Amino acid sequence: MAALLAFTAVPAVLVLIVGNPLAGGLGHAWQPAPRDALCALALAAWVAWAACVSQLTRGVVVHVRRGEIRPLGVMSPLDRVAARIAVGVLALTSAGAPLVLASGAGAGASAPVVAAAPAHHERSSDAVHTVRPGEGLWQIAHERLGDGADWMQVAARNLGHDMGGGQRFVDPDQVRAGWRLRLPDEAQHHRATGRPAQAPDHLPELLALGIGSLACAALARRTRGRRRAAPFPADLELPRLSEPAVDAATLVQRFGDVPALDAFEAANRLLGRILGERAAPPRIRTICVAPSGVTFALAGAHDDAPAPFAAVDGGAAWRVSHAALDDVDDDLELEPSFPLLPVVVPVGDDQDGTWLVPLGPGDVLPVLGESASSLVRAARTALESWAWSDLVVVTDDPGHPALRPRAGGRPGADVALFVGDPATLAPEVARHASVLTTATVAASDLTVLVDRQAATLHPVGRVLRPHLQSAGTDQLLAELAAPPSDDVGAEAVRPPPAAAPTGSAAITPGPVDVRLLTVTPRLDGLVEELPPNRARRSVELVAYLALHHPDVITSDRLRTRVLGSSDADAAAKTLSNTAYAARRAMGADPSGQPLFPAGNRNGLYQVSPCVTVDVDRAISLATEAKVHADPQLAMAHYRAALDLVEGEPLANALSGYSWWEAEGHGARIAAVLVDAACCLAALAAEAHLFDLARWGLERARLVEPYSEALSRAAMELAAAEGDADRLRLEWRDCQRRVDALDPGATPSPRTETLYGELSRRVLVSGA
Repeated sequence: MAALLAFTAVPAVLVLIVGNPLAGGLGHAWQPAPRDALCALALAAWVAWAACVSQLTRGVVVHVRRGEIRPLGVMSPLDRVAARIAVGVLALTSAGAPLVLASGAGAGASAPVVAAAPAHHERSSDAVHTVRPGEGLWQIAHERLGDGADWMQVAARNLGHDMGGGQRFVDPDQVRAGWRLRLPDEAQHHRATGRPAQAPDHLPELLALGIGSLACAALARRTRGRRRAAPFPADLELPRLSEPAVDAATLVQRFGDVPALDAFEAANRLLGRILGERAAPPRIRTICVAPSGVTFALAGAHDDAPAPFAAVDGGAAWRVSHAALDDVDDDLELEPSFPLLPVVVPVGDDQDGTWLVPLGPGDVLPVLGESASSLVRAARTALESWAWSDLVVVTDDPGHPALRPRAGGRPGADVALFVGDPATLAPEVARHASVLTTATVAASDLTVLVDRQAATLHPVGRVLRPHLQSAGTDQLLAELAAPPSDDVGAEAVRPPPAAAPTGSAAITPGPVDVRLLTVTPRLDGLVEELPPNRARRSVELVAYLALHHPDVITSDRLRTRVLGSSDADAAAKTLSNTAYAARRAMGADPSGQPLFPAGNRNGLYQVSPCVTVDVDRAISLATEAKVHADPQLAMAHYRAALDLVEGEPLANALSGYSWWEAEGHGARIAAVLVDAACCLAALAAEAHLFDLARWGLERARLVEPYSEALSRAAMELAAAEGDADRLRLEWRDCQRRVDALDPGATPSPRTETLYGELSRRVLVSGA
């Protein structure tokens, strides 16, 4: 409509009223007026229109080139009109032919960049950034949000979305020139500050950890599952990691939802289902996980790619698109398949994607060069974290029993990888086991030559940025992956007394109350609204400090765990601005003291004890319930604790809060509320308050949906009601939840035994 008014309606009105200057008709509608004056006025009207249209056109071009649909900073009326017209132009280029915006297609490319519009639709109020050649998420966040560490916000808005041209954004470390990325609301309030002088080539977290996005995502899933599945003692002592391990876990958790991992594992399982019955499936040399899909490079040409795979590069490779994987994803969940390639070694990445080398029985992959040991360490981290890793033994012991072939057993039960010199293996073992070695030996197919700068796959000639992990980082990640019961590098410690205070102050909200047991974290009781561009980080900063009270927290820890960056300059400024915004919004306590005092000269921060957290209050209420002999009082306290759960905690926090799981807060509150719900269900069932019992179990499931303890309590509740149908339903639901958490797994013997006992009891009582 804006374009119609500016470029069509206005000139039409001018032609009608003052005449067409090209046809010599100036002033024909104004005969009573003097001819010379009329011509001058008419000419001035046309000149003014031309000047306005020229300026408007320039504005539209600027917005389209930037991919913006809302200008930053103060907007003039003409800016608003230009932005509205740019929305239409961008929308038209999304639906029709792409619009060429720049040149260059990434590192080493000379083809023109096409701004392929994403298939998803942005709201007209969203800012959009068109990726330039050589840009990554860190650089985009620095320019558009003022801090490169905010790349997680940009990733959260775009990961998993189609970018046009058959590409999908699946890896935060892999973006393509011409993609149009939606930006968070903070971008609306930040004026571009220019590109950083020394921008990292890859995301700093990956450089620090020495592994790629795929391995980080797999490790994040592995650590979450093991810490959540670990049993807690009755007094709810929390196994605590060492501080360096928590820092590493915080970095790892930022990659917990990378779609590239799901795509890789789904494609491998799908190919295993399709080719598992073939007597001689084609040999696969490499795997590439990219925006276009997952590509399996073959040894030789094979045009007979099975659907939904498609032959590419003249049959030298098979590729499955992300859209095709979406179509089969549900089938794979209902009928889990063993992967065709259970032993897959990630090597590195380039502009095309992340590259992995599969190894079959008897295969040997030599890794040679000055950084060979570092690459092998990174590979082992990934090999022990894939979804099927429980069925693969990775060992450096040449006498390990799993290295010897075994007859029978389920598929994949005897898959083993030996890391070491194959000369130390017996001949029958060498024929059976896969081998990853830094010894100079003959390769079965490929050899990796690696130094600190590059890894080359020989003889195919593919040069990659290698994944190199230091020995120190390897120890930290091993601590993360080990179950808490293994007591690796840490001991089970009781939370400080302030984490579970007693008395009325422990169970009632303070002047400012931090709400984390809700889908969107917030601060209740603010005296003024938080600035939109500081709100998310301010809430997270206050939440972190309040959960750790009375400890004082260093600025270094806040920068690393909360702000997402240890960079001294940028993060220090961000911390100062975020703390100031929170301090103003929170105000003072009744005595006039600020609820969020300024940090001291040593960079130590602490919030007032008047600032409360719903997590601590829930723990206090549950603790209080256990000391009451009166069932009514106990149920009242359990109910109050569970009533603090408004929804799945932090479900809408698409960025930040990686410390929540890394430090064990999520696991601890889950254990507390699961225990509270089970106790409430038992007391309520005894009082025939069945609806209250079910309500408590459902509240706890918002926090811990996969708990078998909740399933057992639900089955006992169904048996107490004498409802055989509900009992069977709860058993099937338990099976489904266990399988969702660990595909192919079944409920524990304890749960299965309980179901059998309850079934017999209900049948006897109903007879």
